[in-house]
Amino acid sequence: MSLDLLVCPACRTWSPERIDVKTIEPSGSDFLACECGRRYPIVDGVPIVLTDPGGYLRSDPATVLERDVSPEVAAALVADGPDDAPYARMLEHVSIYMDAHWGDRVEPAPDGPGAGFGLAPFVERIAALPRVPLAVELGCSVGRIAAELPAERVMAVDMHFGAVRRARRLLAGEPVAYARRMIGRTYAPAVASAGDRARAVKVVCGDVLEPPFVPGAFDRVVALNMLDSVTHPRRLLAVIDGLTKVGGEIVIASPYAWQSSVMHEDERIGGADPAAAVAEILRTGLSRPYRIEDEAELSWTLRRDARSAVTYQTHYLRARKGT
Repeated sequence: MSLDLLVCPACRTWSPERIDVKTIEPSGSDFLACECGRRYPIVDGVPIVLTDPGGYLRSDPATVLERDVSPEVAAALVADGPDDAPYARMLEHVSIYMDAHWGDRVEPAPDGPGAGFGLAPFVERIAALPRVPLAVELGCSVGRIAAELPAERVMAVDMHFGAVRRARRLLAGEPVAYARRMIGRTYAPAVASAGDRARAVKVVCGDVLEPPFVPGAFDRVVALNMLDSVTHPRRLLAVIDGLTKVGGEIVIASPYAWQSSVMHEDERIGGADPAAAVAEILRTGLSRPYRIEDEAELSWTLRRDARSAVTYQTHYLRARKGT
């Protein structure tokens, strides 16, 4: 897939009248480069397109430098360490989201109270949408929604490298073995395969609040369960608006599970009724008014281990940008 929609996040500038961007291009097999001189590394086929990729590596080396080891070896590496060690946290994250995204295409199938396919209600709605020329998913995790998006071209971005490197491989048609959390730091092997859902998707490691994409280029922008996962949810709505072309479509969802560890108190939207507040922002608070075309409450279940799961009630919105 062409990289002509990737831009350098470090030298992007904007004013009320215009946004200036520079596209980045391959520089050998290991980097993308901008004419400003910055280079962005490619690791396991995934470009890391962040303003400070070195700082990202220093803050979370476990997700970037991890090697492909068997699930049994991965489990052994965390068996005797603390729960909050970087590699242990990465294994738990991957286990949760691999089961949620690919639970219907995993052997063995997920067990326990979170058994099944946690994203099923979203996949059903997404897969039924009409086909568009170009779509992007912000917060793609391990890639199932990107696999289902009806579009001629799809791009996807997420900050968690452990997730996006697996998304890249699954979407390329490769089976992915992972360690499924059973209890505590005890894991069992599982293997996911996209099968007929594999497709060409450009997967990027990047910040959804500063996505490295050409503004106003996308016919459909998707951001599921992201508003309460970023430091600035209102900025995320503005970013989504900025990526969407006039007449284009956005698809968002959130359980509004605000956490002080993620965002400041004054970043929470809408008090006791965040769903109504977000809908009103779409209608009146962005660059153009949006017409809401679908709205629903959808369950989203995440299996944490063989004895526990969490289920969120999410507010789902599909809206079209006014002309």
